[in-house]
Amino acid sequence: MQKIFSQKGVCLVEIGGSSCAGCHQLMPAARQAANRFGIPFYYFDAEEAEELIKRWNVAKLPALFLADGGVPFAEAYGYQPQEILELWTEYKLQEHRDGK
Repeated sequence: MQKIFSQKGVCLVEIGGSSCAGCHQLMPAARQAANRFGIPFYYFDAEEAEELIKRWNVAKLPALFLADGGVPFAEAYGYQPQEILELWTEYKLQEHRDGK
């Protein structure tokens, strides 16, 4: 996991749980949003990502983050429909590019 975040660049990260229905519903939409914007997508199971959960102060699952070089700059919680997820991703990526 550390190796993934030591790389430069923006990525979309979902932290979910194996018994979380919303997490499983969100994963394909998040993967599709990442593909649409040309950024990598990573999924981590909460049981295997305790260090990341502590470092990023994850409040609940599913948790979705946009990160740059391992540093999150946007977060969302809960299931998001595809259209809303893509609008959020586009807006947060633009905000990040503009330095806000």
